[in-house]
Amino acid sequence: MAESALVRDVMRTPVIKATPLVPTNEVARLMIENGVGSVIIVDEQDNLIGIVTKSDIVREVVVKGLSRSVPVGEIMVRNPFYVMEDSTVHEAAEIMGTHGIGHLPVLSAQNMKPIGMISKRDIIRLAPHLLELLYVLKSQRP
Repeated sequence: MAESALVRDVMRTPVIKATPLVPTNEVARLMIENGVGSVIIVDEQDNLIGIVTKSDIVREVVVKGLSRSVPVGEIMVRNPFYVMEDSTVHEAAEIMGTHGIGHLPVLSAQNMKPIGMISKRDIIRLAPHLLELLYVLKSQRP
């Protein structure tokens, strides 16, 4: 069954990453070139420290009138939710729905380094019956 599929089987790879000092306009270019809606932000040791989505760039840079070259570390979501590669797609959908997020970095079970990304779109394509879980839980948050 699709909801018992593992995240590693549906995640997008290679993971698109940047460091916090990369200008936001470069991160936006990476998103467009790779056809993705988010970029994982890592430190010098390749540890997950943040995530930036297209929505973050619009909300934090465009709407606020900041320079397009502002370092992405200034607008990233710090300490983002993530999922392990051996988690189920159902577990990933629950995290997304509960926290109202659309992208989850996928970490290696061996070294906790980012190895992929899973999005709501990936889950809907694989398991459309989880659509309610992705969106309904958000409305039940306190």
